[in-house]
Amino acid sequence: MIECDKSTVSLLEDDILLINVNSSDDFNLLDYKEVRLASMRLAHNKQVFSLINLGDTTVPNQQAREACATDTGNGCLLAEAIIVKTLGQRIVARDLLKAKRKQIPAKLFTSMDKAMVWIKRLKQDYKMN
Repeated sequence: MIECDKSTVSLLEDDILLINVNSSDDFNLLDYKEVRLASMRLAHNKQVFSLINLGDTTVPNQQAREACATDTGNGCLLAEAIIVKTLGQRIVARDLLKAKRKQIPAKLFTSMDKAMVWIKRLKQDYKMN
């Protein structure tokens, strides 16, 4: 696990990046870059699935959203699940995912359990191919 200023990044099952973002009203481009660097260190250029758990009041600012919308981990990111808790987070995340879905499977969830079920189903599909 790598602790960042406003989040923690850990590797589950050797191919799932779990990004837990602390409750914070301010998540900016610098915070995003810190999470991205931690994710790259843990993934070691392997293909991974990303599970992002947003804090209760966290909404990334415009610069962080723009960077996230175009980032697919240089081809290492297979899919992304984002767990939201508020309507504001849902609205922002939907816009973000519109851009991402053109490149990788991406979906919003309201619980960690549902997101993990989806990720595990995708993992099975990748293993079959």
